[in-house]
Amino acid sequence: MKYDMERLITLYNTASPSGREEPMIRLLKAELERMGIPHYRDRKGNLYAVKGRAKTYPCVVAHMDEVHRRTGKGYAAHIVDGRFVIGYDRKRKKTAGIGADDKNGIWICLKCLEDFKIMKCAFFVQEETGCIGSGEADMDFFADCRFVLQCDRKGDSDLVTRISGMDLCSEEFLERVNPEKYGYRATCGMHTDVYALKRRGLEVSCVNISCGYYKPHTDHEYTVLRDLAKCYRLVRHIVRSHKEVSRHRPSPGQRFMAGYYGLFGQMGYDGEFLTCHRENSLQQVRSGRFRTEEGGKKQAGFHVRSKGI
Repeated sequence: MKYDMERLITLYNTASPSGREEPMIRLLKAELERMGIPHYRDRKGNLYAVKGRAKTYPCVVAHMDEVHRRTGKGYAAHIVDGRFVIGYDRKRKKTAGIGADDKNGIWICLKCLEDFKIMKCAFFVQEETGCIGSGEADMDFFADCRFVLQCDRKGDSDLVTRISGMDLCSEEFLERVNPEKYGYRATCGMHTDVYALKRRGLEVSCVNISCGYYKPHTDHEYTVLRDLAKCYRLVRHIVRSHKEVSRHRPSPGQRFMAGYYGLFGQMGYDGEFLTCHRENSLQQVRSGRFRTEEGGKKQAGFHVRSKGI
């Protein structure tokens, strides 16, 4: 598969920390306008694109934010040996995260919009601070979607079909995807935008797919180009083979934890990022989006029982 390296590197070089996604939004709007694809933004800042006219659409989503908060002009992404992409900060004289989580997913979305005549894509804000954008997304946008794919998983072989006890897709959908043929296997995963959409009642099959990034949320994050291409081959297969709506009603699953990422500060989240996340979590609890059970304590949007977690 031919890589669009210029676009990929441009995405990596565009800083878009959670809550400050405007540079990425401007970049994506320019790309969509260049391709002549109608698009709009909601009040939260999420961006939606629709290509072609049809009764139903394949849909791919990504999030525009990243955990990295680069400052200055010393950073740049670099291709190594034609196989990898890493980030390097000349001023700090050390490697830096490239934001491949989820700029690889954005790259997949843009390629789908170029390659297919019928396509919907949504780009969300603030996934890294608790799925804030997808938690307030325009659900009418997904009313005529056949399925929703997200490419926001590290590695090269995971097809996430279950999150926090909630199934994301139907058995029929999984059988038709046949992930083993493309080097993938069904597995459980962590919270991301497709889970937030299912929690809000999205009634079509969703999955989250490994898209070739490694060591996310650290200064050592990198992308293996071969694995990114592998992800796109699976996405292309799903889009081509699913011409009908894959109905799937969400099950209750476990309680959504708005404070989920706050539990993993040791995984590479900096202080400013965690502060931003805590503020978002408190806003969600106060607004009633995430309610606790009677008799429990409110703590970052999830339920803590009085006799232990």
